Amino acid sequence: MVNRAARLFELASESPDRTALVFEGATHSFFRLAQGARDMAGGFAALGIGHGDHVGLLLRASPDFILAQQALFALGAVVTPINILYRTGEIRHAVACCALAHIVTTSDLADALDADLGCTLILLDTPLDGVNARSLISAMNNAPPLSEPVPMRPEDMAMLLLTSATTGKAKGVMLSAGNLAANYDSTPGWLGLDGDSVILCALPLYNTFGLNQCINAMLVTGCTMVLHARFDAAACIEAIAAHRCTFLPAVPTMLQKILDHPSASRDSLGSLRTVMTGGAPVPSALLQRLLAVAPDVRLLTGYGLTEATALVTLTQVRLSANGVMERERTIGRVLDGMDLAIVDDAGASCPVGISGEILVRGPNVMSGYFRAPLDSAMALRDGWLRTGDIGHLDADGYAYIVDRKKDVIIRGGQNIYPADIEEVLYQVPGVAEAAVIAREDAILGEIPVAFVALQPGRCPTPDQILAHCRTHLASYKVPAAITILDELPKGPTGKILRRALRPQPVAG
Repeated sequence: MVNRAARLFELASESPDRTALVFEGATHSFFRLAQGARDMAGGFAALGIGHGDHVGLLLRASPDFILAQQALFALGAVVTPINILYRTGEIRHAVACCALAHIVTTSDLADALDADLGCTLILLDTPLDGVNARSLISAMNNAPPLSEPVPMRPEDMAMLLLTSATTGKAKGVMLSAGNLAANYDSTPGWLGLDGDSVILCALPLYNTFGLNQCINAMLVTGCTMVLHARFDAAACIEAIAAHRCTFLPAVPTMLQKILDHPSASRDSLGSLRTVMTGGAPVPSALLQRLLAVAPDVRLLTGYGLTEATALVTLTQVRLSANGVMERERTIGRVLDGMDLAIVDDAGASCPVGISGEILVRGPNVMSGYFRAPLDSAMALRDGWLRTGDIGHLDADGYAYIVDRKKDVIIRGGQNIYPADIEEVLYQVPGVAEAAVIAREDAILGEIPVAFVALQPGRCPTPDQILAHCRTHLASYKVPAAITILDELPKGPTGKILRRALRPQPVAG
């Protein structure tokens, strides 16, 4: 099985001068990217990184993220992208659950962390080693570039991605080189991308959306990607117009903000041919607004999960002649090479229109959760991945999600696991019980809200609890409201019932 970095080196040989990347006004050819990855790989090797070593990437969206990822792939290392919004405690958990020996980052991000994370930091932007930190610049200056990527077998782990398992606490999803090949290599074709496409990427690169439909799509097709360090609607519109971008992957809230901007017009957005969105249903009004400024665009939506590498289903969102959305709220049909089934609690197939748990099978399904055999056994049974999502199929094989067994909250495309927030809430002196649920939000889709019960004689205020959350949680995880109850609802075994909290009014 080829190394994931091999394609970059092929493109550097076949089309050395072709523009691979545009970032902050600078262009990077495939040759330049490949040479940068070879140089970085040589430096990483000099620091002792090799085949099978677990390495985290704590980097903003930039060419350095892509270079570091490809350099680590070339060495056969196992790559774990880390959310740059994570606080120290969240990163420490990532280090522990993924057994990270190193984290590649920059000085400013490292300065915001506690000194001891349980691994070595590798800094990209300083020539000097520090306390528990090594300089990649120094290592590169004293090491030859890597000549060729190391061979990889299909079963070799290539990525270890953070996601929730049955406990709700983040786990490491083990994705092999074979998993990535089965899904990543096919994604551009499913999306209709080719070498003439121009991708606008304003997504974070640490999640599956950005990893697959931006970096991977650029490398598989040999097309150009216009990369933004962060999402800004005005900057995106300007870039689409300037570079004649043809493909925009975006969560619905990003698309909404672009269309809300006064600069959105046929002149500025007319080059778009494909928009891919996910993470929340697409309202018909949003599609109508998109077609008004980009009449030739295809709006695609689908369903994917980290445990299945990336995409599982896909469909084009269409309007009928009378302006009504066809197959409203569908996530599409299962993609080639995979199977999707709907089963009841006994494991029997559900008839058309009857809801049950969504199961997925195929070469893209993970090998399991890292060092979590019980969670792996619960998720993987008889060759099927139990997704934890509840849905049904129609007579034509289109799938629909109606609920989630897992309590994951999707806020503007970011996954939030209630257990992460609840753990922080329980750290507040005086909090006896805590539960976090999702509430609908017109802009973000869902937001987390928290309910707590207090210990007798203790009285932390909602503002004090929120201040604690802001200190210990990434900003997007901080609850939108804290509601204090006398007692949280429980089942017969004493388990807190989140479903019973959904009708509760929220404070504030």
